[in-house]
Amino acid sequence: MLYIKGANMIIHRNIKEQFSTLLHVEELRNNLIITNLKKMLKLVNNLDTILTHYPDQNAESLAKTFIKEMQKNNQGKLYEKHLSAYLEEVCFGLAIQELYEELKLLKYTRSDCFQEARKVALEPMKIYKTYNFKDSSPKTWGKIQIKSKVKQTILLSRDFGRYGTWSALKYLSEKKLREALQAKSGIKAKKEIESYVLVVNSYKEIYPSSQSKKIKGRLPEPNQAQWEEIQKYYNFLCSEYNKKPSTEGCARLEAIINFQVIKEKYLACYSAAKNYIYMVEDTVENIDIVADEFIPVNHQEEEIETEKQQQIASICLDEFAKLPLESQKLMQLHYGLGISQTEMQEIFNFKQPKISRKIKQSEQKLLKALVKWSQENLGITVNEGIIKEKNQPFKDWLKDNFQQQFEGVLEENLWEQQKSKIPMLRLYYGEQLKLETVAERLNVSSQRITQEIEIVKQNLEIFLREWVKEKMDISLSNSRNKRIVSFVEEWLNNAPYEMWNVSSQRLKVRS
Repeated sequence: MLYIKGANMIIHRNIKEQFSTLLHVEELRNNLIITNLKKMLKLVNNLDTILTHYPDQNAESLAKTFIKEMQKNNQGKLYEKHLSAYLEEVCFGLAIQELYEELKLLKYTRSDCFQEARKVALEPMKIYKTYNFKDSSPKTWGKIQIKSKVKQTILLSRDFGRYGTWSALKYLSEKKLREALQAKSGIKAKKEIESYVLVVNSYKEIYPSSQSKKIKGRLPEPNQAQWEEIQKYYNFLCSEYNKKPSTEGCARLEAIINFQVIKEKYLACYSAAKNYIYMVEDTVENIDIVADEFIPVNHQEEEIETEKQQQIASICLDEFAKLPLESQKLMQLHYGLGISQTEMQEIFNFKQPKISRKIKQSEQKLLKALVKWSQENLGITVNEGIIKEKNQPFKDWLKDNFQQQFEGVLEENLWEQQKSKIPMLRLYYGEQLKLETVAERLNVSSQRITQEIEIVKQNLEIFLREWVKEKMDISLSNSRNKRIVSFVEEWLNNAPYEMWNVSSQRLKVRS
């Protein structure tokens, strides 16, 4: 029996139901309602056998038993599917409140949040791989892991949408690329998967990220000479791959003699990645997927690296919060909006050398916190040379972090106040179509498109200027307003229109 009232969740599933049924949910007037339980017959029958032999087990002890067996790599069992069913209530609880509160600004409904959480719960091995049975219950541990992994996925989609066709895969991990090819390309053979992965690896290695025409992560298409260089490097990687002992007895990768084939494979990877990252679907039927259908890949090093980066970001943000408010504002304006130290003299009534000194002191405090963390957790003896080497990536991180704060403000305002203009912006800025083409697509005049774009920009500029005044207690004079104008223009040119395309379709259907 199920009892649901608003955001307060009371779900009564007996022990058998907890490990053998899935929740059927519907969204009604912005509330997520459980309407039914879906029995999985294989799980029901398997659980009957288990409970016959161990009738005194409670839900938590049974979950721990399944986790132990799963950690022993006992493949072919139903442990993982039982645990996925067990985590359904966790997914529902997160979708009702915590995940929804954090993702609603990205236009995720509670139903969307539930489906995203369920996708993670379908792979309990990843959730419980490092579970130690001491610090928390299986449900508490599962809740923390699912929430974290969903947010990572959503942020990946947000970042992926910032880049165009020819740069997006440079920012995608090999792990995600393999998952995308497996899920969205229809390719199952290991040989073919490896070929596509090597194409992207060759592209990343040969095609430089520092193109003269690059605009905040977006790259132009490689020319023929560059494609041919990528093709040569791909053939070199193929020969190295074929030499590995693990490939003995397996189909060898073949060289590619036409660079057009390389380009086609790259575009297929981009398409698969885009479809995989932006998909929002009902995953109930996926409970029957057999784990060993997927190509086994060891991602342990990558997961450790991701966790390390998250810890570093957390340390920087914690240390930033300890800075004096004036220093925080200096760094936000300097790195976030690109206001120069000279321009900030009028705002803070300081001379430029003092502003420069304050910013450097703030940077040093953050760097010292990172040095201390590196020594304690990574065993790295940090000297002056290492600090200088890492200084530029550190400043790049500061710029990205503070820019994203202001970009998030613009995104929220656009969605709430000018949502109807997004299809026009997507065509003009996202797809970079000519005014005449945009006008033809939307069946209006070119003059009307020009006027509408100018109105959107002016509204965003006014809003951002007022937001800075309200939230930071800073009034920007006309000279600094130029920074607002350029920031808004740059953001419109590089906004994540790919992600918004999915959200807009969702809104259109459900409105």
